[in-house]
Amino acid sequence: MAESYYPYYPEQAAPPAPKGIGIAAMVLGIISVVLAFIPVLGLVSFLLGPLAVILGIVAIVKHRGEGQGIAGVITGAIGTIFAIAGLLIAGAFLSSMDDEVDRLEDEAGSVDPDHDEEVAELEEEVQEQQEEIAEEREEPEDDGVDEDSAPDADEGTRENPLPLGQTVSDDEWEVTLHSVAEDVDDQIAEENQFNDPAPDGLTYVLVNMSATYLGEGSDSPMMAVELAYVSSTGETTGSYDHTVVTPDSFDDFAELYTGGTETGNVALAVPPGDDGTLRVRLGFLDTQDFFFEASE
Repeated sequence: MAESYYPYYPEQAAPPAPKGIGIAAMVLGIISVVLAFIPVLGLVSFLLGPLAVILGIVAIVKHRGEGQGIAGVITGAIGTIFAIAGLLIAGAFLSSMDDEVDRLEDEAGSVDPDHDEEVAELEEEVQEQQEEIAEEREEPEDDGVDEDSAPDADEGTRENPLPLGQTVSDDEWEVTLHSVAEDVDDQIAEENQFNDPAPDGLTYVLVNMSATYLGEGSDSPMMAVELAYVSSTGETTGSYDHTVVTPDSFDDFAELYTGGTETGNVALAVPPGDDGTLRVRLGFLDTQDFFFEASE
């Protein structure tokens, strides 16, 4: 009798349980943690955090993604805790702001009622002082300068030079050209044997001038007072272009204090018979030019 054979079928493994619940719990937990740090949106964590915890527990119990479920429980709990902490901090901040507003209102309400009267009195005093200052400025000041000797506004230019003896000034210096001596070549030659004669086509003149320092401290005329001759054709010759020793020379290096005056002669080489002008330049950087007649 033939033996019967039955085919052997091995037992098949059960399919893995779905992990959808665990993944959902983990995703909701992560979202709850992120939103907990965002103002206003952190309130959503109060819903997503507990929901992630519940789904995580279900996933663990039903073996529907245990690892993801554990992550969902942890992140959901953290998101819920952070949301509660944020709510408490916001409440404390709003409470402190409310207290500060109340304090400011109390201070505003406790102002001395006489304060407005005191302010009004101070304003009146300030206004009176300003009016007094304005009146003092309007009063003419006696600056000690003779009005007849003060230059007019349109004088002191090449076209309308000042006469000798006139005084000009800026904030720090006051200069007067007293006189001009012509044909002094022999006198200058006798003054010092090393004096060079005037260049060809030129002759020496001696300008007697004085400079008074009006500024603070001390200074010398060298950098702030310059004398030059401007010919009728526009060429300029300065006192340093042809340096010679002059009788009673004007000392450019003299140190003068406020009110101090230096007086002396300055030699200039000029074209003989030329109808030019003398230029006084005052100042170092911000300069002013004044023109004088070159003969008396």
